[in-house]
Formats: sequence, structure tokens, C-alpha cells
Amino acid sequence: MVVEINKYFTDLVERFESEKSRIRNFLPGHVKIEHVGSSAVGIGGKNIVDILVGVKDADEMVRVRDILTKNGYFERNDSHADRIFLATSLEETGEGDFHIHICPVNENSYKDFIILRDYLRRNPKEAEKYFEKKYEFAKLAGFDRKKYKTLKSVYVTELLEKARKRILIATTNPGLKKEVYKDEQ
Repeated sequence: MVVEINKYFTDLVERFESEKSRIRNFLPGHVKIEHVGSSAVGIGGKNIVDILVGVKDADEMVRVRDILTKNGYFERNDSHADRIFLATSLEETGEGDFHIHICPVNENSYKDFIILRDYLRRNPKEAEKYFEKKYEFAKLAGFDRKKYKTLKSVYVTELLEKARKRILIATTNPGLKKEVYKDEQ
């Protein structure tokens, strides 16, 4: 499938809130539901709404998957031991669709979604650069979605490392927190 990189649509936050409310109705009350991905940061991309569902452990991850698949989601082939991936379609999804990532909250996969989202929200210039890189990667990949994902994943890993270093500095020296992020505003 072809990848399309589009400008950000402001209704994506509303769409997240609506879907969060819908799935909250049938998920256990203690699970966390977070808006992640580009639409949570306010930058363009495929304009798919990514939802992170945080659970307590691997057993609950499977139970939540089963609830969500009974309510319209499909498990896709991108699931791992510490993350289950669901989408609104069995086929490659496009603009306006939802992706759900179910992860135990104590796993790095869950923490990485939050770290990257928060880092990009705090750093609008870095977020804009990420959006520009996405388009660059799509062009380099000949707009082939699989190749695009590979190129983008290398860059996301670099962004995560940068974000983790900032968090490490801020948590090891809380008095420097404002200065740590000062250059990223």
C-alpha cells in the first residue's frame, strides 16, 4: 500500500476523545487510555489516531485484546511479546482510522510511547522536523509503506534516545529541569 503524508487535521483530537469514550465503556476501568503518535503531538502524517492502552500485565493484555476484537478491532501482524497491535481494518489502514497498542504499563514499549509523545509536545521544533522527515522518508521509499516504516523506525529510535537522555538529566538533577528543556522550546 502507498503511504500518504498529510498535514495535521485538528479534528483528530476530537476523534480520539470520542473513541476513548466508546472503548472506555467496555474496558476495565483501571486501564489507561492515552492519545499517542503524531495526532497526539499536533503534527501531520498518515492522520491515523494512535491509542495506547496500558494494562497491568501480559494476561490482561490478552483479555483486553479479546474485548477490543469483539468490539470492532482486528489484531494485525505487528504484535510482540510486550505489545499487541490492533487496527480498525484487516487491511492497511489510512487516514481517519484508529490503531490501538496494548502494553503493560511497566514495559518499555508503553513507556516509549509516552516518552516520545511528551518529548515532541515539549519541543515543537523537533516535532516539526519529525513531520518533515516523514515526508522525506516517504519520498525515499517511493511512497511504499513498508519501506517508509523501516526508514522512519530508525529515526524514531534516535528521537527516543534523545528524549531518554533529556529525561535522565532532568530526573538526576531536578534543579536543572527548566534549563534542560530551555533549548528545545
